[in-house]
Amino acid sequence: MLLVYFGSQSVWALSLLGLILLLGVIIAIQAHRGRARGGNEELPGMVGEVTQASDTRGRARALVRGEIWQVHASTPLRLGQAVRVRAEHGLMLEVEPVPERDVSLGEPS
Repeated sequence: MLLVYFGSQSVWALSLLGLILLLGVIIAIQAHRGRARGGNEELPGMVGEVTQASDTRGRARALVRGEIWQVHASTPLRLGQAVRVRAEHGLMLEVEPVPERDVSLGEPS
């Protein structure tokens, strides 16, 4: 019916339009399959910078994702050192020092 109305020239145009719509539906379905991550769920793997050196209990403060966090590490942390977030426990982040060659601030690894 559409061929009679539009003519045989538009078969390719209609096929292309159908293919584009099918591709759009596939992309939309894949976008909704993945679980959205936001808030503190994205912190593990992020890199930050120590703003206050470790005390005797191994606690320090670090700038991660533009926010100052209380952090804890098994090794002493020094001012300006890069750290990677391992886990989040409430308002305390468990971190580990990052080798100097591995630093890309703010991005998960």
